Amino acid sequence: MNARVSKIDNGEAFLEIEVAADKLEEGMQFAYRTVVKKVTVPGFRKGKVPRPLLEAYYGKEVLYEDALEHIIPEVYDGAVKALEIKVMGQPEFDFDLETIENDEQPFVIKATVAIEPEIILGQTEGLEIKVPDFPVSDEMVEKRLDEMRSSYAQLVDKTEPSEMGDTVLLDFEGFTDGVPFDGGKGEDYQLVLGSNTFIPGFEEQLTGLKAGDEKEVEVNFPDDYQAEDLAGQAAIFKVSIKSVQCKQMRELNDEFAQEVSECESLDELREDIRKNLLEASEARRQDVIRQAALDKAMETTPVVLAESAIKAQAINMAQQLEQRLMSQGISLEQYLTITNSNVEMLINSIMPDAERQLKTNFILEKLIYEKGIEINDEELNIYINDMAVRTGMEVEEVRKNVEGMEDNIRNNLKMDKAVDYLVEHAVVSIEEKEEAEAQGEAEESVAE
Repeated sequence: MNARVSKIDNGEAFLEIEVAADKLEEGMQFAYRTVVKKVTVPGFRKGKVPRPLLEAYYGKEVLYEDALEHIIPEVYDGAVKALEIKVMGQPEFDFDLETIENDEQPFVIKATVAIEPEIILGQTEGLEIKVPDFPVSDEMVEKRLDEMRSSYAQLVDKTEPSEMGDTVLLDFEGFTDGVPFDGGKGEDYQLVLGSNTFIPGFEEQLTGLKAGDEKEVEVNFPDDYQAEDLAGQAAIFKVSIKSVQCKQMRELNDEFAQEVSECESLDELREDIRKNLLEASEARRQDVIRQAALDKAMETTPVVLAESAIKAQAINMAQQLEQRLMSQGISLEQYLTITNSNVEMLINSIMPDAERQLKTNFILEKLIYEKGIEINDEELNIYINDMAVRTGMEVEEVRKNVEGMEDNIRNNLKMDKAVDYLVEHAVVSIEEKEEAEAQGEAEESVAE
């Protein structure tokens, strides 16, 4: 077998692999033994037709598919090993079947495959990183207290007309052109006005009502509504209000603090909230710094990836998403319906993150190699002990659960350690207020 790389372009290698005649004949023999069991030739029992007669009766082409399926994996793997290239994902093959019967020229298989990029690290030390300030104010503490009051509030009946924020209990039935539609009816439905649970315009029309009131609510389904037969349609909902309730907020005092926390007083609860907000602020700051360090490292380290490699990573990430959804009792089909999407749109939306993840991994792997970053047994034990604390499990039970996964854990810890290296050797400064606000507005715009 002779093999060569004809060219490398945009992260893909184009291979030409010459298949020896004896290897091709090995494949044809395998195909004959497979096909002869499936076909019939007059005068012969199934499985007993000599190969020359089978080829004469059906043509040699009947053997080609099975023959190539048998030899290509071995031939390809041998070529990759001989050429000493690091491939990613599955290759695409191309060949001319007419050359199989041509004794004057060898049979050549062409393969296109994504390859791992050659990484030449750019700047990894002295990276200049600016991060926004994440202050914790008295207003933030009071807001958190209000959220706690809201979560512990009680719903009480009210006689005044409903307003946004109230909870209404209602029966409803929807009609289009005077005809009820599937899924448009509900009884004893509890709806928080302003929660945007129903289609736009529905909840706003339920303000100003009392228990016992009835109303016809006129709305239009969005053009991109998931039920195609309703998309863009005008509808009328006949609504009957059974009750209107509002939240009765708890009084902020020491008794409230004792009930919702382990604190003895309201002042102590405030300090505990401030402490938690400061810890969350610092964790957020560290996340931003680590992300910024990776961004800066990527800016100075070019990584060329094939489109096929990025798409394969996106598909893998989509499969991981599906597994997470299943653990929450949601199917991928339900998720796609909710998000008004499909599998192709999902893959395309993941592509940028997939590209970033691949580039990040290659840069960190190169940094790990060049800096000789390792994870010793003590560091692995610390990780296992921390996991035991987080999960509430015994250390030995955690150790048993991760048995056989130690290498993957070490690799992940090495990745974290490589990011730590970038951060420890970076020059970190706080953004000026105006600059931080401008950056925040830009990030908010992108998020929207």
